[in-house]
Amino acid sequence: MNRSKALSFLPVLLLTALSMTACSGPKTGCTVNCGGGGTATVNLTLVSDAPPASPSLLSYKVTISQVTLAPATGTAFTFTPNPAPVIELMRLQSDSLLVGTLLNVPSGNYSSMSLSLGSPQITFLNNTSATITNASSVPGTCVVGAICTLSPSVSGQPQVSTTPFPITLSANAKIGLGIDFNLNNSITVTGGTMTVTFTPATVGTNVLSAFNLPRNSSLTGSQLDLIEDFVGVVSVSGQNVTLTSPTRGTITASTSTNTAFDPDPSGSLCATPSSACVVANQVASVDAILNSDGTLSIQEFEPLLNAAKDVVEGTVVAINQTQFTIVTTDKVQAATGSLIGGLKVGDPLTVNIALNPNPFLVDTKGLMVRQNFASVFSNFAGATNTAAIHAGQTVAVHVTGFTAATAVALASCNTDTVTLRWSRFTSTPTTQASPAFNVNGIPAYFNITPTSLFEVETFLGTPGADGVTNLEGIADVNAINDSKPVAIRALYLENSTNSAAPVFFAAKVRQH
Repeated sequence: MNRSKALSFLPVLLLTALSMTACSGPKTGCTVNCGGGGTATVNLTLVSDAPPASPSLLSYKVTISQVTLAPATGTAFTFTPNPAPVIELMRLQSDSLLVGTLLNVPSGNYSSMSLSLGSPQITFLNNTSATITNASSVPGTCVVGAICTLSPSVSGQPQVSTTPFPITLSANAKIGLGIDFNLNNSITVTGGTMTVTFTPATVGTNVLSAFNLPRNSSLTGSQLDLIEDFVGVVSVSGQNVTLTSPTRGTITASTSTNTAFDPDPSGSLCATPSSACVVANQVASVDAILNSDGTLSIQEFEPLLNAAKDVVEGTVVAINQTQFTIVTTDKVQAATGSLIGGLKVGDPLTVNIALNPNPFLVDTKGLMVRQNFASVFSNFAGATNTAAIHAGQTVAVHVTGFTAATAVALASCNTDTVTLRWSRFTSTPTTQASPAFNVNGIPAYFNITPTSLFEVETFLGTPGADGVTNLEGIADVNAINDSKPVAIRALYLENSTNSAAPVFFAAKVRQH
């Protein structure tokens, strides 16, 4: 797929093309300190925040067609990837995406940075008070309560010129910049029409802002950011592990004596944690540290499957007696004969549970949920029917049969295996009593009263250690600011009466 190739080759293309633009050439002459001023390395990552309460977003994809650093004087430093990569912004509420490592950036003063953005596609729950006429659902327009998709024709080049800009890049400097995409500032709904913009007309309202890396207190020395839960098919070359995903591209990171290894959700893979758990052609999830030189080091490695299979991950939005509906957030495809090649992130999918399915699994990724909260863990683990499934959960399903979408019906599949994975959402904190804290105002697609309180459990220990909740923007749970939202990546383990406590088990808590 072209989209997959765009993501896969983006880091390589950035490294190569930006290295070329730093010197003289036929397309982009070097204009900033070319007379021996030296060059710098700039690492870029992307996050998102502030999703609107209404409509309730499930997926927000966008392309990045150009990255530009504008100097105080002279010609801008610009790279245009071809084809443009596709980014899923809703994952980035809690996680970070590596945009690229810019090598050989001429040293000097830079007043701003801009991204050329285009081709947005948004999947959402219409929890407004009226039909949205310019969005589509199956079948018809987007009525209240429907899950709908909008693919507006819009592009723009939002610019960041406020703090930390202007910046000065000295010779041989290695720095990191985080880019923050404000979801709420890009979307408005007026009179039944949904509008998407990357360059709002209101003064002081911006889609992009930026910050210096690192921002995570668990990182030290030359470590800049964490790229978490990257799932893909494994290939191995010495200490280097490459993961290839059909939706998220490719990353290469190295193992070390500090890498933690966790067993898969079934317990059959990596039962004895060691570097021997890294096996070619498996499917795995990796947390990787971005270093200032642009390399990645594996912090945690977790095998998920013994081989590439058709597996779709998605957020649950509806449940019936023997089936449920998800909005696709990620997928892995079988090496040959894949059934789901045409399924895209953001697409709804109806899942039919097999007559005699395997017992449901929970992917704890090292968190001590099974050991410390056995009764809550069993709300999902070992189940075999939809009574264990709740709107807002993120699950991965093994696809054993697939029917493509039509004009009147969603895509559908059969599954024999359901695994609970990580819900990513933004909510409002209300109290802090470490190691747990409470939140309300969770997204409407959870289908629960917004004022309801939910207990979020965190796991304490040495920052960065396996099984410890990653805190970003806060030193500890007691430091959470009630006046600012928090983004959470957590297992959602609810019971049949919606009364579990705790109900969220957090691998990540971020407060901007």
